[in-house]
Amino acid sequence: MTILAKWVLALACALLPVWLMIEHSNLAVETTPESHLAPINKSIQLSKAEAEQQLAHGLVLWRDKKYQQSAQVFASLAAKKLEPQLQSLTNLYHYHASAFIHNVHSEVFQPLSAVPKNCKQKLLFVTADLESLPQAEYFRSRFSQDPRMRDLSICIYEQTWFDPIDLVCKENWQQSGRLGCQLLSLAEKVKTVPFTHLVIFAKKGKANVHNGIMFLDRQDTYDVFIHELAHFSGFIDEYPLSKMLAKRVCAGVDAPNIVFKKAKQSEADTEYWDSMGHASAPDLYAARTCDNHSTQAYKASKKLTFMEYHDTAFIPANYLKAWQNQLQNTPNQPSAHVNFAQLYEQSKNLPESTFWRAKYQQYLQANTYKSGNL
Repeated sequence: MTILAKWVLALACALLPVWLMIEHSNLAVETTPESHLAPINKSIQLSKAEAEQQLAHGLVLWRDKKYQQSAQVFASLAAKKLEPQLQSLTNLYHYHASAFIHNVHSEVFQPLSAVPKNCKQKLLFVTADLESLPQAEYFRSRFSQDPRMRDLSICIYEQTWFDPIDLVCKENWQQSGRLGCQLLSLAEKVKTVPFTHLVIFAKKGKANVHNGIMFLDRQDTYDVFIHELAHFSGFIDEYPLSKMLAKRVCAGVDAPNIVFKKAKQSEADTEYWDSMGHASAPDLYAARTCDNHSTQAYKASKKLTFMEYHDTAFIPANYLKAWQNQLQNTPNQPSAHVNFAQLYEQSKNLPESTFWRAKYQQYLQANTYKSGNL
């Protein structure tokens, strides 16, 4: 219950009444038939200890794949009077468990409410892990209240896509040492959803971004999410990269937060920064990004930033300006459509690969058109 309690407290601090989101959700939910539920009496008020015990029991049943029984426990508990934090958490589990049972054998997948048309990145939160749902809700709430993110053209769908059967994630995906998931079944289900990027929450594994998909585990904080989110727009880590990664990154293209001076160059080339909204003559400060490479990396901040130590949560104003410019211009970073296209190419499924490549081109063209009309 330690991690669970952490997210309960976080939800409370964010002042997010999860039940309000649930009541206004567009996802049609048919609750478990009353004949299968324990007797319900709304006048019954459980103590915190009793409620936590029943909630834990429901989670154990869910982990044991006794989904129907677990949903019944959540439904019964949700109908009782609980303290606000536990009520919100119970409602969240009840909602998703009931929706899953209702839709598990249905050909109709989860409908999502629309996001504003001017969003350049449309993030869909996804999880197979029931106990990651509070974390996803908390991140969504924090993001909506984060003043640093206010001017960025990034939107998050109000619902979390919950797929506890077909979405399989592993801590050491394909011996990479990083969190990853089997995504082909998800690709089939979200073909009609107008997302651009995915954020997948899993039980355990190292946070990372691969093309247009972010992977997080239960231990990752909101600040980790923001750090990884910047990678979607081409930001580079400002801590020392491994030799293998530095070999690729430090010989590559300049980023919104980093420019490079190769060993034989007299000075760093800041033309890219100028084009992306930095000051015409930014002050350069040595960054540790390429400490394991002959190239020297430079950043435009004297202070430690969120790309070096995410716990600092410091995003300089010029970084935010460059971030928004990255979003407003034709995207030069891949969306999640590319991930799906590559997966189907690996499985020799040309029709599906072509479908997702076309989706990516539509994403590029839509942003090109909008940028030209700003």
